[in-house]
Amino acid sequence: MNADGTPSDWDPNGSPDERRLSSVLVHLGDRQADRISLDDILSALSERSFGALLILFSALNLVPLPPGTSTIFGIPLVLLSIQMLIGFENPWFPAFIRRKSMRIETYRAFIGRIQPILLRFEKLARPRYWLVPQIIVERVVSIVALAMSLIVILPFPLINQMPALSIVLLSIGLGEQDGLWLGTGLLVAALAAGIAIGLGASVGLAALHIFG
Repeated sequence: MNADGTPSDWDPNGSPDERRLSSVLVHLGDRQADRISLDDILSALSERSFGALLILFSALNLVPLPPGTSTIFGIPLVLLSIQMLIGFENPWFPAFIRRKSMRIETYRAFIGRIQPILLRFEKLARPRYWLVPQIIVERVVSIVALAMSLIVILPFPLINQMPALSIVLLSIGLGEQDGLWLGTGLLVAALAAGIAIGLGASVGLAALHIFG
């Protein structure tokens, strides 16, 4: 185990497969400990924490989880998106949140569910069609991710997965400078926003009909 909490067999300068987010998260679960905290995850992800954490918390919304879990995982997405928009260099969480931990078995179960999803995206992403300066793309991604995060935390079933998917696509596109994934993420975000607006309008009309 390294001093920063990463497994000793993980080399950030190693092969592309070893440096993939999915590989880092799996290796982190191999540690000999009873529990794993958010601080442990942040340390392992090091300099790429923003994009990696956006992908991690979003991907958790793409697998079947107990009701209300999307709100729990959506709050960190809102915090991360706001910090990216403001221009923070590294993610910041209050100390009490960083100390929050889960049993290592629970962590491994979560990662086991999302690893196949991450692997599919990672294998297809590569630098291409990158026509806009990085700083502009980062601002656009942070704004769209914030909007999608606010939809994710809504306590309505079946509307959380599409905005979560858009954040995964946008974050991978940004990290790999892949314009194709970035454009796909923006398209999915537009669809997710349209569905959320339509749902909100339907709920509003129903409320007017009932109480009006």
